[in-house]
Amino acid sequence: MFEQNTEEAILKRMMDKIPNTLDKREGSIVYNALAPAALEMTRMYSDMDRFLEYTFTSPDMPPVFLDLRVAEEGLKREPATYSIKKGYFYDQDNKLIDIPIGSRFSVEDFNFVAIEKISAGIYKMQCESAGANSNSITGNLIPIEYIEGLSTATLGELLIPGEDIETNESLYARYIEHLNEKPFGGNIAEYKIKTKAIEGIGAVKVFPVWNGGGTVKIVFIDSDYNVPTKELLDKAQTIIDPVQNQGKGLGIAPVGHVVTVKGATGKEITIKAILSLKRGLTVGQVQADVENVIKSYLLKLRKEWEYNDTTVVRVSQIEARILDIEGIADIFHTSINDKEENLILGPEEVPTFKAVVLSV
Repeated sequence: MFEQNTEEAILKRMMDKIPNTLDKREGSIVYNALAPAALEMTRMYSDMDRFLEYTFTSPDMPPVFLDLRVAEEGLKREPATYSIKKGYFYDQDNKLIDIPIGSRFSVEDFNFVAIEKISAGIYKMQCESAGANSNSITGNLIPIEYIEGLSTATLGELLIPGEDIETNESLYARYIEHLNEKPFGGNIAEYKIKTKAIEGIGAVKVFPVWNGGGTVKIVFIDSDYNVPTKELLDKAQTIIDPVQNQGKGLGIAPVGHVVTVKGATGKEITIKAILSLKRGLTVGQVQADVENVIKSYLLKLRKEWEYNDTTVVRVSQIEARILDIEGIADIFHTSINDKEENLILGPEEVPTFKAVVLSV
């Protein structure tokens, strides 16, 4: 808006107001008096331009200013959270043994601490570093301090995924959703917003009056866009509407609402196709690339799942992505779960990768 107010333009306007009978050449008293003022005014206009830009919310504004704008509506950026995984602990006879709560272990570049006992020798292990990077970590746990009787320890499956600090894009999307769909009194918008605020939860669908008046069903996937674990389901159910007190308003659900929390059902996807490869290539050389593009496509569908009544796994989309791979000339007879047609999933189903079978 103020880009025309450069230092040169401002200085020229000021100099034009000085009578020509005075010396206005560079180095003169008049020039030397006005030039610094022109520079400062240019900076002022630049600051005004930036101020105007930050007045209107956008995902491109600096995080600190976006935080201030959404705070006006009572929203705040979701912080990074800590992943929780299963840990297994064995003695020298390979029998499960108990360890002290608070025991710390390292694996790769991360430290994990035992926070809760699940059963004999099996514990919930929380990563000490916040974020999503630790979600995929598995392997042998190395004790940071000596634990008597412990021979081996392993880090197992993910229970509750860690999340990175919320991005500008995600916060802006929540802000717009908040403005367009006012959450109030147990409406769909309120259930979606409050369910997504639970650590570890990603996409959410809400089904009101699904089993009669006053009933609500919430179906979700985790923040990694995978089918949630039982631990995450139990956590969400307890926060939203504890099973033993359903309808009494002891969770975030209003009094009179009986809420059932479920995880989305994973539908395993197997892709088969016949490829025409460029000279000198074998199926084995492109197998990993094909698997990666299929996994990426299915992840994209899971990320979009909450916005669609049904999810469609399309043959055309699969073929287009495979044909983009270097070395693949053509593709024939592409099938999804042994059928050469699109696969339509139900409203509570999400596609998960199982296998890719290729031939030439």
